[in-house]
Amino acid sequence: MTQVAKKILVTCALPYANGSIHLGHMLEHIQADVWVRYQRMRGHEVNFICADDAHGTPIMLKAQQLGITPEQMIGEMSQEHQTDFAGFNISYDNYHSTHSEENRQLSELIYSRLKENGFIKNRTISQLYDPEKGMFLPDRFVKGTCPKCKSPDQYGDNCEVCGATYSPTELIEPKSVVSGATPVMRDSEHFFFDLPSFSEMLQAWTRSGALQEQVANKMQEWFESGLQQWDISRDAPY
Repeated sequence: MTQVAKKILVTCALPYANGSIHLGHMLEHIQADVWVRYQRMRGHEVNFICADDAHGTPIMLKAQQLGITPEQMIGEMSQEHQTDFAGFNISYDNYHSTHSEENRQLSELIYSRLKENGFIKNRTISQLYDPEKGMFLPDRFVKGTCPKCKSPDQYGDNCEVCGATYSPTELIEPKSVVSGATPVMRDSEHFFFDLPSFSEMLQAWTRSGALQEQVANKMQEWFESGLQQWDISRDAPY
């Protein structure tokens, strides 16, 4: 039987631009590269792409520690990452960065279309704020005592001792990982993607045969518990 050639798009989890490639990265990227080569040998058209994830508070803070700009850091990390991948003969058709003009244009296009069609909502939320650094604190930049099991020195999103999940505001005696200061509560207006509006469409798609059964079953758990609006805002600076 003659096999029909397929068009296949392949990517890997984007390496974060605040540090070097480690074995966990390399395992995934080598496995993907082997699979891509195999599919091409079978006659399929494969586009193998990846990029550095170049946005976020950790990058800003690491650059400050090194005394360089975030732009300089992500540029240096990109070169290092690509050199490491090339050293293992991992061959991408395109390796880029989220800090790019193309990504900015596409992100703005997607956002604008969603907003025009009423799928972007805004509301005021309260967050922990570092009064010494003058910045809002993501959950991994706050530590304190777990509100469930009372274990000390736990991050602001989950407890590594009892496995509980919670919000940073639930931590007992929270401290900023950045400065050690006691955070205060401050309000900020955030924008949310109205994901629940797409629940019916997404549920039908996950059962259309496009996904592995195990993946579809896992996603069904999310539908049963109800999709939540997705906070897409990040407070400056970051």
